[in-house]
Amino acid sequence: MQNGIKANIQGRRRIKFQLEIMHRGLQVIMPDLPTQDECFKAISFSGGFASISFIQTVANKEPISELTAATLRVGEKQFDELARLKKRGLIDKADFFVGSIMREDSKSKKYDYFGRFQNVCKENGWEYHVTNNHAKVVLMRTAKNYYVLETSSNLNENPKIEQFSLENNKQVYDFYYNFFEELRR
Repeated sequence: MQNGIKANIQGRRRIKFQLEIMHRGLQVIMPDLPTQDECFKAISFSGGFASISFIQTVANKEPISELTAATLRVGEKQFDELARLKKRGLIDKADFFVGSIMREDSKSKKYDYFGRFQNVCKENGWEYHVTNNHAKVVLMRTAKNYYVLETSSNLNENPKIEQFSLENNKQVYDFYYNFFEELRR
């Protein structure tokens, strides 16, 4: 012990998120979107899929006329994917309610997620609101359906276990949409 103690410890490997792999994984367990008044429940193990996977799945099957999302923050890969969906004509209008912590990220010159998020919103004619938010709800209105995603997952990369509930229910959609209307005011 004269010179101290030495230990070689292997570091944890960082999980890399590949959006296309997550999207395909979700399609395996949910090949069809919920029909009216049907609900799909899922749990993702350690990064298996995320909220963006559900948005991709809906958009690829039914273009989204209006997307409304409440999340603590939107990750860089996720808002890049949302912009790609917009460019392909699969998402039209979008409105985001993000937590104030996302704006705080802009104070760090290293990442500036919020600055990039603002640019993507501006380029696409999308709106955003910064509020004291921790909710994770995504509303997706299509030509014929009203999808509601309730989840523990933010719109960012997260290697944790997350739960998801996707339903096609206009009454639930309207409940949340009216709440967001109040927040907009």
